[in-house]
Amino acid sequence: MPDTQTIHVFAGPSLSGSSVLELDGVCAHPPIAHGDLYRLNLSEGDSVLIVDGIYQHTAPVRHKEILALHAAGVPIYGTASLGALRASEHQDHGMTGIGTVFGWYRDGRLISDADVALTHGDADIDYRAFTQALVSIISVTDRLVAAGRLDQSDATKVVDLARSLHFSTRTNGALRAAAAGHDLSGQMRLTLDELHTDRLGDIKRIDAEAAVHTLLAGNAVTPKPVDVPLTTWRKEWSLQHAPATSDPEGPTLRQVLAFAQLFLPDFPDRHTEYVLGTLKPEYPEVGESSWLDALSPAEYVRRGILSEDELTTLTADERATRVLVRTFRRRSGRLVYDEFPAELAEFAEQSARLLNLTSQAAELNPNFHPGDIPSAELDKTFSELWGTTELVTHVLDRGFRSPEEFREQARPYFIAARAFVGMRSAPSKVA
Repeated sequence: MPDTQTIHVFAGPSLSGSSVLELDGVCAHPPIAHGDLYRLNLSEGDSVLIVDGIYQHTAPVRHKEILALHAAGVPIYGTASLGALRASEHQDHGMTGIGTVFGWYRDGRLISDADVALTHGDADIDYRAFTQALVSIISVTDRLVAAGRLDQSDATKVVDLARSLHFSTRTNGALRAAAAGHDLSGQMRLTLDELHTDRLGDIKRIDAEAAVHTLLAGNAVTPKPVDVPLTTWRKEWSLQHAPATSDPEGPTLRQVLAFAQLFLPDFPDRHTEYVLGTLKPEYPEVGESSWLDALSPAEYVRRGILSEDELTTLTADERATRVLVRTFRRRSGRLVYDEFPAELAEFAEQSARLLNLTSQAAELNPNFHPGDIPSAELDKTFSELWGTTELVTHVLDRGFRSPEEFREQARPYFIAARAFVGMRSAPSKVA
């Protein structure tokens, strides 16, 4: 493999302490989560190997993310754990599976996410596993039976007993305690002892290390090309997770767009120009406002599209413009912005500085998290910043599709907004 090519390996407990992650040509990443593939800084010829992933306290890597990477021409492989599961789900759809665990998913011996799931630590302890995966128990008992060291009926009982425990509680102690109640203490002890790497070892680690060596040697099968539709979800996730600059720790494209929506005084005008410039011919002309009668004035107010004051202070044409702007969605009807406006790229550095205020606040107060900010406090702060008493309609004028989306995007910027409001209300001093 040429030196310029890199294998991006997403791994955790399956390769905890493994030297393969330090081999030339390997770039190690934590267990994969939703959005991580969009954040990769890839060069031509690079490939991706998914081993481990997380899915309980954050969303797992999505199928459409994998398809998007494949559509971009990046070979993507899966093995050992969540990677094997995703590879079996993407057979003939842009991903190649490697190893025994993948084969078991492909052939139907394994069917559940829980078959490879376990609990583990964070990066500070190298993702060390706290529990045993069911697939690890299955593989060891298979090998013990093949070696004549364990009876097949006992192996089945050991596996069934392990399966009866939830993956989050399947510690060695819990397995031994359960085995003692079923007269399987010796058989369980034998199974757990053989999971050490100096004996039979864990199939997930065996598969993962073999997959890395296979890719480094250039011996993996290249995934077949498939047509991948550019869906609304792919567009939204790309905005949410793709970095706005070459710095992977910097703001995402969505965060820079949110900065502009939240802090540029002229963004409502920019957004109106964007909407009116994007409308297709099949939309009514703004001046032809009779279509507004499709809903009653009270219904427009109830839906948060117009304020009560606007029913009397705006002309019919002005109301038509506001309704078009506030209800505008790109096809297929979910997103207001499905691509990053190129002219906003100049605000990436300012966005990063304001987001850094939130990071500093979290460092000073470990109990602070933007997700804990009450919605009422967010609404109050930004209403003061924007000088409006009609928050619901104003967030639509700024290109948010709903108050809920506004709050989601505004939370990381709350500290900055609060500071701006404070500076504006502070009394000036005369020397």
